[in-house]
Amino acid sequence: MRIAKNDKRGTAGGAILLVLLALALPLGAEGAVGGTGAPRVATGTVSHVHGTSGQLLATVNPHGLETTYFFQYGPTLAYGSLTPTLPVGSGIITVKLSQPVSGLLVGYHYRVVASNSAGQTLGRDRVFAPHANANKIEIPKEARVDVFGSPFLVTGRLTGLVVGGRKLVLQSSPFPYLEPFVTISAPATTNSLGAFSFRVTNLFQSAQLRVATLDPRPLYSSVLTEHVAVKVSFHVRSSGQPGLVRIYGTVKPAGLVGALVRLQLAKAVRPGRSERGTHFSTQFTTRVKRATSTFSRFSTVVKVRHSGNYRVLVEPKPGPIAPGSSPHLPLKAAPGSKKG
Repeated sequence: MRIAKNDKRGTAGGAILLVLLALALPLGAEGAVGGTGAPRVATGTVSHVHGTSGQLLATVNPHGLETTYFFQYGPTLAYGSLTPTLPVGSGIITVKLSQPVSGLLVGYHYRVVASNSAGQTLGRDRVFAPHANANKIEIPKEARVDVFGSPFLVTGRLTGLVVGGRKLVLQSSPFPYLEPFVTISAPATTNSLGAFSFRVTNLFQSAQLRVATLDPRPLYSSVLTEHVAVKVSFHVRSSGQPGLVRIYGTVKPAGLVGALVRLQLAKAVRPGRSERGTHFSTQFTTRVKRATSTFSRFSTVVKVRHSGNYRVLVEPKPGPIAPGSSPHLPLKAAPGSKKG
């Protein structure tokens, strides 16, 4: 019976020894606990995201043995890319670590891997999903009208994380807005607040514009429609007879032969009847005629019946060039005529 008791004690002691040995071994993907042994690791988040670059974070406990670590990352669980292998030391406390990476796209997998003389420990796989406070390019949304050949500015602001010193370009898709966007500007750099601007001098027909970052994974703004309007000059020559004048001028671009030309009188609008303070009434019409390779022209003789300020409005057929008007000129009617 005494021998049997000794056997029981021996069996119980062996079981305790096995449990203690088990506690000294690594516990799988996120490491081990207590004493010396394989490292204990934890895969962290991604910080300092800038385009497709960022810092991979992790913690490693060397468990008293000289330990090294690296990160694996890539589009699948096979990863495919590695960071350099760096030392952690041989301490017994958990150390926070990070390494920079580039080419990190949304949906990429990554994990930390640590090794020492007791073995290798694989960190838990994580998937890169940027925080909701990601960058956004803000530009005007309302359609605008600019005169043919005249420079204009496209301004905006980059918001979100890391907005200063970012490279951007302006892209265009010409009317009827079916072609792919192409870059039409030199790169611009955001200031410390994310603000930027582009001076456009080479837009000669209506187009849709957008701004894009120069990252491997570009960020795009909303689309801005920029209408390019006819450029009209307006001149008057007296015939020598009161109220009888020749109106003439040029039209750019040159390919608008046949477009309708309206000589319009500016009339004040009664307060409250319209948001606009001026209404234009057409007094005479003619058509655009051919001139040179760079501009078209118009010319006609009219008898002015109402004194006042006049403009010329040119209306091409619907297409890549929008209607445009000239500056105002005062015209005097023949004696006895009414004032506009």
